[in-house]
Amino acid sequence: MNDRARAVVWAIVALAGAGATPAAMADDWEPDETIAARNVLVHGSEQIHDLRQYGHHETDRDLYLVSSRPFSSYQVVVHGLTGELGLDADNVQLLNAGGTAVLQNALVLDSGGVLSLQWHGGNLAGPATSFVRVHDAVCTYLCEPTSTYRIRFYDTTYTVPRVNNSGTQSSVLLIQNATDRVCDVAHHFFDPSGTYVASGPLHSLGPHDLKVVATAATFPGQSGSVRVTHTCGYGGLSGKAVAVEAATGFTFDTPFVHRPR
Repeated sequence: MNDRARAVVWAIVALAGAGATPAAMADDWEPDETIAARNVLVHGSEQIHDLRQYGHHETDRDLYLVSSRPFSSYQVVVHGLTGELGLDADNVQLLNAGGTAVLQNALVLDSGGVLSLQWHGGNLAGPATSFVRVHDAVCTYLCEPTSTYRIRFYDTTYTVPRVNNSGTQSSVLLIQNATDRVCDVAHHFFDPSGTYVASGPLHSLGPHDLKVVATAATFPGQSGSVRVTHTCGYGGLSGKAVAVEAATGFTFDTPFVHRPR
């Protein structure tokens, strides 16, 4: 076959494909119904899954392994629902390390269709394992391969590379809830070598609330850095540390920074 004939054949194949019915979507992570599946979510993960019946269960369920590190906070977002999924708060859950107990149900955002889990990693000695479960769609065993959702995972921790309560300076944290819902915030202090020193109290912030935290109460006579954990979701806080020089009145601002997407 010469080049011209080959080009004609490929053109015919392309035209036939353009008019064909699209192939059914596939969930590349199946089977993922048990904690043995080990589908790990990391910061920036984005996956598309279906909830059609799989295996011996009447309805499909998808499990995701997440690792919560000390002095960190996290968010899982489920959105982009298609078909007759009808997912609600108790269809997206955070489970314990054994996958046997529900630690938290999702929060329904934006008038439905968006579900979110937010949690603190805590003051842990090391990473703690937990699982996220998406399950029991309204369409049950009638769910189609096109009954899909999108899941995203974020490390929502903010870092503040400088606070100073030594000498004649004193630092305060200005923390604003940038969302229209109530969430909570905690802050954790580290010395210049990165060694954990102390944690401040948990603060509850109302919608768009501003909290001013005097760091000298928890971190007196020391300098270092801060990690800010919260349940406001990725990008849900705005803030900075302000070091005030009492002798001159000068101030030194250090903005909060979160991990890029």
